[in-house]
Amino acid sequence: MNAFPRLLAIGLLISSAQAANPPREWTSSDGKSKFQGDLIEFTDKEVKIRHRIDFNQYRLPLDRLSKEDQDHIRGLLREKRRDAGLKEGVYAEKVTGQFVKGVSKQGLNYQLWGNPKLDATKRYPIVVWLHGSGQSGNDNESQLGGAPKIWTTEGKQAESPCFLLAPQCPSADIGWKNQVADNLLALIADLTDHLPIDESRLYLTGSSMGGFGTFSIAAKYPQVFAACVPLCGGGDVKNAEILKNIPFWVFHGDKDDMVPVERSRATVEAVKKAGGERMNYSELAGEGHGITGVVYPRSDLHEWLFKQKKASLTSN
Repeated sequence: MNAFPRLLAIGLLISSAQAANPPREWTSSDGKSKFQGDLIEFTDKEVKIRHRIDFNQYRLPLDRLSKEDQDHIRGLLREKRRDAGLKEGVYAEKVTGQFVKGVSKQGLNYQLWGNPKLDATKRYPIVVWLHGSGQSGNDNESQLGGAPKIWTTEGKQAESPCFLLAPQCPSADIGWKNQVADNLLALIADLTDHLPIDESRLYLTGSSMGGFGTFSIAAKYPQVFAACVPLCGGGDVKNAEILKNIPFWVFHGDKDDMVPVERSRATVEAVKKAGGERMNYSELAGEGHGITGVVYPRSDLHEWLFKQKKASLTSN
């Protein structure tokens, strides 16, 4: 039997492993010793490293390494977990190609849509939909009214595959602020920890109370979202400086008899005056308050939104 093909295959496997985990200078937890080595195996408890000089392999408890090295391993574990997230893990059963109900660790009701056939080694955007005041409550059902479900259709998914998250605000008296906003961001963070979600492509959109929530959450967490699409809402003009660097496409009907169109106009004007060159505004002639069915099917919006990507991520 010719051993060359087998040796070649082994060589390719080794090369692939080294490409995935290139040589690294490792440092002990006390900072007194350093060495060049190849990462062979890793868990949340220990690592196996091949020394680059003598080629011996060593198993080391994770806590024997520097904090930087420990963070590196935890990052690799996170990506490994995300790669497997559609088939195993805490959210795998909720990714079915249908909207599936759940309750976050913080008690926030939500429904999640995802395609189980996605290539989990790739990363995909997630759209977060914020409903209006009338869908508030605890039935974990009403919040889908007005949601951009058109973006989950086969045709749209072929163009721009994504996840869609629809949380439910427990009370219109609370709205999308304070603890509700914090709970939502905690849920988004947990989803990105366990599913193949592209953290540079988190999109926020909402209508009416959800439109106001889109502005306020973007202002509270300006480093999180790659783009925002508020409908028939409005924001605090005092937040213009914070919002000016976030891509927005704002929509409002000029015949809205529930939320005056001036609310969007004022916010857009304030952000532009602050130097916000990424603020887009479409005022819909003859349209009233219910504009989700007009806005979300727009191909220009869909194309624009899914092109938006944060240039860099800032960790806090």
